[in-house]
Amino acid sequence: MMYLKVSNSLTDKIRWMVVIWKFVEVGAGIFCLAFIVERFITPTYCAFNTQYLDWKWFIKSYIKAYISGILFLIIGHYVLLHAWMNAWAEMLRFGDRLFYKDWWNCTTYREYYRTWNIVVHNWLYTYVYKDMYEIVVPGKRTLSSAMVFFISAIFHELVIAFSLRFFYPVLFILFGIIGYIFFFIRKYTSNVFMQLGLGFGMSIMFNLYSMEACARWNNCPSHPNYYLDLFIPRSWSCLK
Repeated sequence: MMYLKVSNSLTDKIRWMVVIWKFVEVGAGIFCLAFIVERFITPTYCAFNTQYLDWKWFIKSYIKAYISGILFLIIGHYVLLHAWMNAWAEMLRFGDRLFYKDWWNCTTYREYYRTWNIVVHNWLYTYVYKDMYEIVVPGKRTLSSAMVFFISAIFHELVIAFSLRFFYPVLFILFGIIGYIFFFIRKYTSNVFMQLGLGFGMSIMFNLYSMEACARWNNCPSHPNYYLDLFIPRSWSCLK
């Protein structure tokens, strides 16, 4: 994953072969993501509420989800922030192609949050953090950072909620609360610590979201009230 040097000018022409190749990469990446779900996620969690599941099953599913989560994270990042963004930047002749930096080399989560997605980071810094720090709560860096994490976590959770058709705030807790705490940890960290943390977080999300999705789509009855059913986890009360 390489990133290009920042440039504010427009490119001279559209390189259509680059555009085509980037969209081919998008298609191949989506295929890989679908393969991971069909091969590793669905076979594991389709047994949810169809047989007795002990603690060993949860440990095994967590380990399986760890590898799947890391692959999903890397491929998803490449598809969205490299192939997709560069394809549209090329068609729009946009000179600035700095959509991310080398987040895989980061040693702290503070650095990771600033390099993972440059586009979102710059928007949040300009329109949320600076306004909070300079106008709403002058000089309060902690509160300003908290608002940035809160808004970002809410947005990401809404994307997942609309995609899966239920609200289960796992990502909000992991990113908006635990991730916010890790943001202030600067000492005694390393790249290994950060990568392990990302893997554990992705594994937890894969486990909980997959169990809830299988419980809702396959095996567990719905709540009589449609709107309450969107918020009440079925996997908590429908486990044999």
